[in-house]
Amino acid sequence: MSGSFTPKTKWRKKQLVFVWLMLAIPILQFLVFFVYVNIDSFIIAFQNFDYTNQVTEWTTDNFRFFFADLTQKEAIKTAMFNSLLVGLNDAVLVIVSAMLAYFFFKKVPGRNIFRIIFFLPSIISIVIYTMVFKYMFSADMHGLIPETLMAFGVPEGDLPLWFSDPWLARSLILIYCLWVGTGYNILILGGSMANIPSDVMEYSKLEGVSMFRELFQIVIPMIWPTISVAFIGSISVSFTLFMQVNLITGGLPHLIDGSGGATATISFLVNSMIGSNRERAAAYGLCFTAISIPIILIARKIMDVVNKKLGF
Repeated sequence: MSGSFTPKTKWRKKQLVFVWLMLAIPILQFLVFFVYVNIDSFIIAFQNFDYTNQVTEWTTDNFRFFFADLTQKEAIKTAMFNSLLVGLNDAVLVIVSAMLAYFFFKKVPGRNIFRIIFFLPSIISIVIYTMVFKYMFSADMHGLIPETLMAFGVPEGDLPLWFSDPWLARSLILIYCLWVGTGYNILILGGSMANIPSDVMEYSKLEGVSMFRELFQIVIPMIWPTISVAFIGSISVSFTLFMQVNLITGGLPHLIDGSGGATATISFLVNSMIGSNRERAAAYGLCFTAISIPIILIARKIMDVVNKKLGF
């Protein structure tokens, strides 16, 4: 009798081994790159390492430096301003993505061309795409934009200093974030639209509801939970944007005292401090985390209130 269960038992054991091996990878990654890193950063924030005497002392000076720099250093104020711009930019990105996802959902003519344009950044490495975007504006690399302007008669000496001018550099980073982030949001919001009951859309069509009214009075209210998650994600990005700034402009450190840069964000500022003073960088990271958590929680609460009013 017991022998008849042996093949099934062996199969279950193999299945359990496979499942645990698959789970081990994300669990290990979570423990190493989230739990360990965050605990280590918290400990380092309260330390001051003397590299001359190889001595570590426990202190809260790193946090006092943060509050002093918060009111005195233009680099931090600039980084916070740029991060705010990124957050607002990503909020606009959600709205734009919802409108584009709706056009794809309605199968408007030419949608396949725009689908390629907006989805391309989602399937290419962000590093490659960022460098391609940067070289598009490089006169030294014969980029597409400078070559086009010169073809229309603009002298080479009159070309804009795209990534050396603070205002232009900020604008181009925001445009880049809009372009790259649109494809991902369209996938998420488009999937949510696909779950709208077909009878609702059919009724809207029979009643002759315009596309504008259908989008803002029917579609957006029905996918609002997904939109609210995207909005909260846009707030989180404002505290974490680093790679794009680093690859496109390097923060333009020569324009401000070298510790931040004209295009630096909060994340870029903290990361740029690691090489010179990792203890202070860890303290700054903790302080900005303490600032970001209540902001995200308040935004989530607001979205929950809106969800309830819409009946979700």
